[in-house]
Amino acid sequence: MDIKTSKIELAKVILDLENPELIEEIIHLVQSKSTLTENQKKAIDEAIVSLENKEGIPHNMVMEETKNRYSKYFK
Repeated sequence: MDIKTSKIELAKVILDLENPELIEEIIHLVQSKSTLTENQKKAIDEAIVSLENKEGIPHNMVMEETKNRYSKYFK
């Protein structure tokens, strides 16, 4: 899909949204992404690729390890 088609699809999705909080969240995401440095953008893109390749650690495993390490904070 080319960039023009992607933008049109994104616009359609946004126009169909009825949740004001989600709309605000999307606006914030777009604005914050545009203020990142090139190194930050590259790191985020690399992280996304890593997750798409199933190289990430599942949330429940991270939480379990965190609770084990810092049990005094999880009572």
